[in-house]
Amino acid sequence: MPTQNSKKNILTKQQVRDEIIVAQAEEREIDFKGKTLPALPLDKKEIDQSINLENATINGAVNLSETTIKGGINLKGAVINSSFYLGAIETTGSIDMTNAKVKGGVNFVGAKIDGDIILQGLMVDGFLTLNKTEIKGSANLNNMEVRDAYQAGLIIKGDVYLRETVIPHNLDLANCFIEGSLDMMKIYVGGNVNLSNTEIREIMIIKEAMIKGHLNTEETTQKEIIK
Repeated sequence: MPTQNSKKNILTKQQVRDEIIVAQAEEREIDFKGKTLPALPLDKKEIDQSINLENATINGAVNLSETTIKGGINLKGAVINSSFYLGAIETTGSIDMTNAKVKGGVNFVGAKIDGDIILQGLMVDGFLTLNKTEIKGSANLNNMEVRDAYQAGLIIKGDVYLRETVIPHNLDLANCFIEGSLDMMKIYVGGNVNLSNTEIREIMIIKEAMIKGHLNTEETTQKEIIK
């Protein structure tokens, strides 16, 4: 039996909308910490504060595509039971998905993040793409697990895409498990890239990659490297 407190943490679509409206009126953080949401459709919006989804559960899709956020997004420990789409999002703060779990694709294509992107310990069933993403801060993607997903009889490969991604500082991809391929074609990294102890079950692509610092592939495994 759900307790009274647990019932309070399960929000309706209207309660989700109400919290966004009230937080904007009060000029405070949008707070869904520890809550259960049916979905989060916030595409093509302008939001003047950070969003806190730490330890939240979102049962439907998250869509923040083409949204501008004056702040960051905290998704530490969040569970997303569908797809996660932030294509062309713009944030002035960081996006932190430490130890989050996503049961669907994670899409950051064309995002502009003025802070850091932290995907440390992220677990994804499906693909992760940061193609053409611009990250002004650091990129911490270590200890990730990106696995194949099976939906409606189809296999969605657990690939990680960093094509034409721009990272002026370091990129940390150490200690990861990638069931598919890692595609870093035409990536730009102004610092070092750490791939130590990462297992890539398929292909690693670094063709036309521009890495200004050191590329660490100590104990990295893959079927093939395309340079």
